[in-house]
Amino acid sequence: MKKIFSTIVVSLLIIGTLNFSKKVNAKEITNLQWKKSVATGKKLSKFRDTVTSPALGKKAWKITLLPRDCGKDKDGDYSDCKNNGKDAVVGHGGGDRARSEYSSSGPRYTGEKWISVSIFIPEDFKTVEPVSTSLFQIYEWGNTNQQRHPRMMLRVKRGNLEPRYFAVNGMDSQGLIYKHLKIDDMRNKWTTIIFHTKMSKDPKKGFIKMYVNDILYNDYKGRTGYGGKYFNKFGIYHSWISRWKDEVHGEYPTQVVYYDNLFRTNKKEKLLKLIQN
Repeated sequence: MKKIFSTIVVSLLIIGTLNFSKKVNAKEITNLQWKKSVATGKKLSKFRDTVTSPALGKKAWKITLLPRDCGKDKDGDYSDCKNNGKDAVVGHGGGDRARSEYSSSGPRYTGEKWISVSIFIPEDFKTVEPVSTSLFQIYEWGNTNQQRHPRMMLRVKRGNLEPRYFAVNGMDSQGLIYKHLKIDDMRNKWTTIIFHTKMSKDPKKGFIKMYVNDILYNDYKGRTGYGGKYFNKFGIYHSWISRWKDEVHGEYPTQVVYYDNLFRTNKKEKLLKLIQN
């Protein structure tokens, strides 16, 4: 009887572990559930490591992207490795991309939110421009292809980490820049970024504001989507990787970025209570 009971307990533990690996949540790091994004078939399938250093609290997450390490959806025909020939105008047919990225799971959201992400850039981090690199996203998902697009991508651009807005499909806006967040100033230390957002198809209601150390760095006002629902992504996402030519830029580098304080709340006060400094 004891042996049967022990077997049941072990089985339950294994099941629990399997479920946890699909949707990860570490309360000290995040208050959201996360799942891998477009990760089937990647060379490095375990691209997220829980580390104790560097960390703002006891733990943080380390994300690694190997050169050109693309994958595909577990279900469906989308792939970062090969274009499926659909929706080629806006580039959602896939191909020419690579990522080590997580998407928030669970109910998607609408309306006004406060969102935080803390990022640690290692000293030896090498950018891959002219390849586009995003480290965090606000993504819209709805019933039409128009609604299935990133609305804000936190991109590495010209030595800065800055938001780029896609309120209308195919159009890229930099918003109103008050201050640049320089990659070199982020090396070997944590930088906490807060977004105050209201996602709306009404150009008179929508906005996204980006703060660092309570200082407004970037401000976008206007339409922020098409009326769908939203979720977030974190991790390293490369697009147009064919722009990198080894004979011109050298060997395509591996990139590592650390993440903490991945929180989303309805109120600023609640967010500030969660954030570790």
